[in-house]
Amino acid sequence: MAVVGDRIAERAAEDFGRAAPRVVSALERLRTPHAADPERIQAAILLAARGSLTLLEDALDHAREDWPDLLDRAGLAGDDWRDRIDSELGHA
Repeated sequence: MAVVGDRIAERAAEDFGRAAPRVVSALERLRTPHAADPERIQAAILLAARGSLTLLEDALDHAREDWPDLLDRAGLAGDDWRDRIDSELGHA
């Protein structure tokens, strides 16, 4: 389980409004693989969800079952994933 950073929490608030605490809690409860950067997985989930709680649940399931495919789906599979996260969430 990984703590959600400020920019993930801010994006969750922007995308999900009042439901943001529930979204952040779900992201923090998600077990991320040791091979993956937790913020990268969390960002992929938020990007794939596009502000929809239904799509969020789908993205969380996708992260549990096939996180590399989720990264691809969210546009974070390439070597430029850090730049893409910075572009989407702002610089850390």
